[in-house]
Amino acid sequence: MTSLLAEAPARARSTAQRPNGPVVLYIEDHPVNVLVMEALLLHRPKLRLVVATTGEEGLQAARVERPDLLLLDYHLPDCNGSDLLAELRRLDGLADTPAVVVSATDASGATGPDGFLEFWPKPLDVRGTLHAIDRLIDDHTHVGADRTLTIAGSIQ
Repeated sequence: MTSLLAEAPARARSTAQRPNGPVVLYIEDHPVNVLVMEALLLHRPKLRLVVATTGEEGLQAARVERPDLLLLDYHLPDCNGSDLLAELRRLDGLADTPAVVVSATDASGATGPDGFLEFWPKPLDVRGTLHAIDRLIDDHTHVGADRTLTIAGSIQ
């Protein structure tokens, strides 16, 4: 059986065509974890998920997309999440973008004033993850008056 991600080009890809909604950039190299996040965000149709599988792809996607939320795996093939976050913070407009480390290994030490806002352990808790995404996107998009969005909906 061929993985859906194995057929995707080796560059950042958008999983939906929602040009006007907030963008979630998920930098994750494991195809199953990407599929889980794609399934989760089906419950948030106003959000657009952009996926990158390496740190370099993530940087390129962040330059183009200017995401509203950063979700980073801590152990990527070409870097670790903390180093990548430092690079992302140097990009124009991303200094204050909420960032979360999503990892199967304990990366809770990566949270703090110079790091990630939160640590989400894998496997993800569906309801908790969706509520956290809503909260982080809502907080970030209300910072600028021209980027206001109310996210509604819940898992049925």
